[in-house]
Amino acid sequence: MFDLHALFGTYYGLDWIGMFAGFFGMYLLTSKRRMGFAISILGFSAGLVVSYIAHQYAFVIANVINIYFAGLGYSRWGYSKPKGRR
Repeated sequence: MFDLHALFGTYYGLDWIGMFAGFFGMYLLTSKRRMGFAISILGFSAGLVVSYIAHQYAFVIANVINIYFAGLGYSRWGYSKPKGRR
């Protein structure tokens, strides 16, 4: 039979949430939808928790940086600087 503990047990399913949220967030961004940043933040947050549980501290730092850049992208969506004069 199917062993759910082996599938979800170690990281409480957060690894799966992070994977699917990351893929879906990237899909939304390629479709030019701002919500892709928010979904990506969800995926990066799940990845942050998984990497902390696994004691992979470089990935903790990487996920914090990814969350920052996704938040920055979300906040700057649609913003463009005025072009300077030549």
